[in-house]
Amino acid sequence: MRLADGVVIDAFIDLRSPYSYLTIEPARELARRTGVHIDWWPYITDFRSAYGGEVEQRPSREVAKLKYLYMDCRRLAKQQGRTIRATQKLWDAKLASQALLFAKTQNKLWEFCLPLLERFWAQDFDLESVQAIEALLVQIGLPPTAWQQYLAQQADALLAATLARAERLGVFGAPTFIYRGELFWGGDRLELLAHRLGIQTPKACKEES
Repeated sequence: MRLADGVVIDAFIDLRSPYSYLTIEPARELARRTGVHIDWWPYITDFRSAYGGEVEQRPSREVAKLKYLYMDCRRLAKQQGRTIRATQKLWDAKLASQALLFAKTQNKLWEFCLPLLERFWAQDFDLESVQAIEALLVQIGLPPTAWQQYLAQQADALLAATLARAERLGVFGAPTFIYRGELFWGGDRLELLAHRLGIQTPKACKEES
């Protein structure tokens, strides 16, 4: 079923969130099947508060929670044929999030975002490296001078505006999808989002048959 044109869903993802990574393709498939437009934005979660400080400071309960989280994500990743390896530190996502917004303005969002995430979750990409980010942007055909100008003149303000908007909308974690002011937090809520849109997903149809 395809919905009427003009239906827009805001999606906020954190590049350091394995659940964000793993929800991208299912969400894009939902958009392809329904005709809705998903407007993708970066979000930066306060992982220090959420998981008990720096890696070496976390209490045993938070360590156990994170071990389960990565085990769970590896199971989900296997279903998609993807790789998830646990990160070894709390990465700063500011630069990569700014680059995501830049790529989006150049209509190169997925050409940039998907290889970045694939390499990052294989522990083969430095999310904080100016050189690595620029090299990837050049690789997908974006001029380095345009990126450097954007970084110097617009990046801080546009990312700040994006994060402020997320806060106004009530976003507190990623991935979060927003449809007509209603929040759906987590990739496992795509079924609920589809139901809210008034469609049946293949999974729901199978369960009802």
